[in-house]
Amino acid sequence: MTIVQVPAHVPACPLLDSKPAGAQDLATDLRAVTIAVKNVQDRAASAGAPAWAGDAADAHDHASTRFAARLDAGEAALDRAVTAADRFGERLAGLLGRRDDLTVRRNGLNDEIDALAAEVVAATGDDRLPEFRQRAAQLTARADDLRVRIAAWGQDEADAETDLVAALRSVDTTVEGRELAADPARPGSADLARRLRALLGDPAALAAWWRGLRRAEQEALTTEHPELVGNAGGVPVSDRDEANRGELARDLDLYAQRGEDGQLTHDEKRLVANASHVHQGLEEYRDLRDTGTGTHLTELIAYTPGLHSGDGGVAVSFGDPDTAGHVSVNVPGLTTEAASLSGNLDKTLALHQAAVAEDRGSVASVHWADYDAPSGNPLNPFDPFGQLDFGGVALSDKAEAGGERLSDFVDGIRASDQGAPAHLTAIGHSYGSTTLGHALTGGLPVDDAVLLGSPGVPAATAGELTSAEVWVGSKDHDPVTLLGGVGPLGQDPADDGFGGTRFETGDGALRAEELLDNHTSYFEGASLDNVAHVVAGAGGEVSEQPPRGAGGSAHLTLSELLVASSAASVGHGLAEAGTWLWEQTRFGGLR
Repeated sequence: MTIVQVPAHVPACPLLDSKPAGAQDLATDLRAVTIAVKNVQDRAASAGAPAWAGDAADAHDHASTRFAARLDAGEAALDRAVTAADRFGERLAGLLGRRDDLTVRRNGLNDEIDALAAEVVAATGDDRLPEFRQRAAQLTARADDLRVRIAAWGQDEADAETDLVAALRSVDTTVEGRELAADPARPGSADLARRLRALLGDPAALAAWWRGLRRAEQEALTTEHPELVGNAGGVPVSDRDEANRGELARDLDLYAQRGEDGQLTHDEKRLVANASHVHQGLEEYRDLRDTGTGTHLTELIAYTPGLHSGDGGVAVSFGDPDTAGHVSVNVPGLTTEAASLSGNLDKTLALHQAAVAEDRGSVASVHWADYDAPSGNPLNPFDPFGQLDFGGVALSDKAEAGGERLSDFVDGIRASDQGAPAHLTAIGHSYGSTTLGHALTGGLPVDDAVLLGSPGVPAATAGELTSAEVWVGSKDHDPVTLLGGVGPLGQDPADDGFGGTRFETGDGALRAEELLDNHTSYFEGASLDNVAHVVAGAGGEVSEQPPRGAGGSAHLTLSELLVASSAASVGHGLAEAGTWLWEQTRFGGLR
């Protein structure tokens, strides 16, 4: 048989030398430095000598002015460097996506080449020669085209790195910094900040305004006022993340230095402790990557380390709510504060992974802890304020105030959403379900609401609570859920008369020492699976559990549960003691 020229395999597309997450880290570090320099510059520019007079005052003012001017040149240079690092990260993310596409094409093409080669070898005559040659020519053309595309990809990667280096070198001297500072096109952050403040509370208008800004203007605002940008509903989540990470890094550096100098006030000590907890929580998941962009999977959407009676506030998302098709906002309850972030993020991650596994579209899962939830240690006699704070769990005022903040947060997420509106699920656990309930009565714009381990919500029925679909996870051996209807926080949503859909969670263990585990295990097993179904828009797959009192069925009251659980613990202890005694006697262990 005449030889057929089967094309050679197309070589693999090279790996990226630089990673998008690394570019993010570079931009964050540069942004933190920029924020710190601007803070110093602001102080220098406003510093005066009101108690002085004459030549001493003039000399002081002159020195302060000169120092501020020098810092202004550094600010301008750093702004340019941060913008360049951001742009580099965006280009790397685009290159990563292109590489994935090229890899899929290359693997498919090489498989076709192998198939043709095998058919040519197996052929015993020349009757298929025209077909083989035609297929070989087509594969050769496609292979040549793919090699050109891979080479172009490699050149684009090299260009991205070259452009970053050039941008950084263009601002690495004092003269260049001064030239940038004097550029009339340089954004004026003062006017921009006034406009931003005026739009706070109107996330839709703020989102439209932000989209109309030049990137340099956005960056100037981000580094001059990160606390505003990072917590402004309507600003894109990725931009809020940049501002908050920059502010976090600046706080850790600034207050660590003040601590070494012995200058920290009481409030600053709490603030830096909160910042450290947020940093620790993010660090635990820093190796997780968004598979599409290669950037960090976590987004720091809210960072308020000095709020909420010093407990601090934070919101972290796994995935980008602005681009995801399914978004959940998880509201934790009692003892929620910045210090509890590390221990709570694992629940939101478990939900995120379960929802992603549903394979019904992209997912973003938010842990929202930016309200003044009851906290403190009720058993610490040396902390009366903590005891008082913890006692707030019996009242609804913190839930009401938290519900308003939650509504503002969700409005902001809705406003910055890109493309078709995401399917949005709000989830409240324990006191967080009461907080969510107050937000729902105020018209929280969600599609589904999930109430887990709820001590009560402020409505008699699901219809009065919200127009969204209401789902209830409530274990009969969870004592907190038996407070609804008899406690001060409102109606039990698991009750038959409430009208929500109660899903399968199991009842939990009956022994007294395991009652707390019953309350904290809703992000496990069948309960987690059902919440993931709801989040992914697969409500039809939820396995249901009858509401309390359905069909006249009986259930334990809180007092009955406590008695029964104590009896179960005693019985279990006696059984274990009997087993031990039997084994010791049987094997001669007792003398």
